[in-house]
Amino acid sequence: MTKDELNLLIKKSQTTSKKLRWNKSGYCASPFISQFASIEKHEYNTSYYSLYTLTSDSSTSYLTVLSFYNGKYILKCGDSYLEGAITQETANKLVQSTLNKLDNSISMAVKDSFKILPRSPSCGFNQKNYEIVDTMCEHIKTFLSNLPNDVCDKLYSNYYNGINNTANNNANNLLDSKLNRYAFKKHILLEGDKGSGKTYSAVMWGKEKDIVQVFIGGHEQFESIDFLGHYIQQKDSQLIWKDGALSEAFRKAKSGKQVVLIIDEILRIPKRELNILISSLSPIEGNYVLRTGRAMGIENDIAIEEVISAPVNNLWVIGTTNLGANYAVESMDEALIDRFKPIRKDTTENELRRILINSATKKNISLDNVNLLMDFYSKMTRLFNTNILTKIVNIRHLNEAIELACNSLEIKEILEDSILLWVDRDYDGRPNQEQVTSVKSVMRKIYG
Repeated sequence: MTKDELNLLIKKSQTTSKKLRWNKSGYCASPFISQFASIEKHEYNTSYYSLYTLTSDSSTSYLTVLSFYNGKYILKCGDSYLEGAITQETANKLVQSTLNKLDNSISMAVKDSFKILPRSPSCGFNQKNYEIVDTMCEHIKTFLSNLPNDVCDKLYSNYYNGINNTANNNANNLLDSKLNRYAFKKHILLEGDKGSGKTYSAVMWGKEKDIVQVFIGGHEQFESIDFLGHYIQQKDSQLIWKDGALSEAFRKAKSGKQVVLIIDEILRIPKRELNILISSLSPIEGNYVLRTGRAMGIENDIAIEEVISAPVNNLWVIGTTNLGANYAVESMDEALIDRFKPIRKDTTENELRRILINSATKKNISLDNVNLLMDFYSKMTRLFNTNILTKIVNIRHLNEAIELACNSLEIKEILEDSILLWVDRDYDGRPNQEQVTSVKSVMRKIYG
């Protein structure tokens, strides 16, 4: 059932049965499967369960469950399962394969109650279709009356976070495995579309490994001093050296720390400046060597240049870049590209949803907005794939809509303010009206 259908049932269920005593509740994965569904039907679902005992007999238990699976909510009453409508063999398989993911007391309660409990005479719950076909039974009424206000958001979040943590479905795991494989062995060039999460993935990888990170962004006006450093004047007119990003990374690596230098938009850096990396990333007897240009002293009236030697095992470079005709990027020298392993990083819907869920949770914004943004992303991607738009909506655009919003209503307004990001301009610099109309049409379909 949909969330709206579930909320309608909750409104109708405002009574708690005096015959049932609440025992415990909690969240778990894959806890219950209908007698009408094969064991494999719900490969992964998340659920909120409540265990009740009879007021008149504390040894008799009922388990009622609300599950979330593939965008739908599934309500499950323990009646049909516990009354013995399925065979002992099937029940044992179900209990063994699913209920053992709960704590032992619940598993034992279900086992002990199997084939003992009578069907509730007022139960009109259709176990096959997971729908209320007549009057709700006391179990479901009581369960729905006691549901926490945030249960839908938590089930949604638990489900998609669980999907993202499943190796077969999580492209991020594949990227992590590649980063782990080449860390401090081979420098990485992460390529992909704008906003596909390249920099985010690199930064998060370093944080999770608790590795020192040095970050610098590439641009067309990038100069060698941005890499190496330069002298700056203090208030007393004395000159002091300020490290550039490359010098900083080398210095920290020399001190014994493992350092990852993240160069965002590396191919926006002019080739003549980028070639500094050719000599500095060429190992010499197990060390990288960098000449910073800093004067460390004078010998025979000639300045002695600082040379920093950093162990290869302590310094690693990750560069990110957007490739394609739409991006103003330089080509990388063949001598430099040989020092990097190119890896493609594309946007996946699972990763996008995970990022949006995390941002919405931090802002205490309903996760219903994540569904709307995912629908917006899907429809806008379709416009891009059919050449109606030439610019694509990316992770950054959608995540900013949540991060900049003070409430749910503002998300739509922020998207409207972003339309100019996704449309072309005519010769006079004005927005392409056909594209603007197409984007607004998508917004009306989603937000009304």
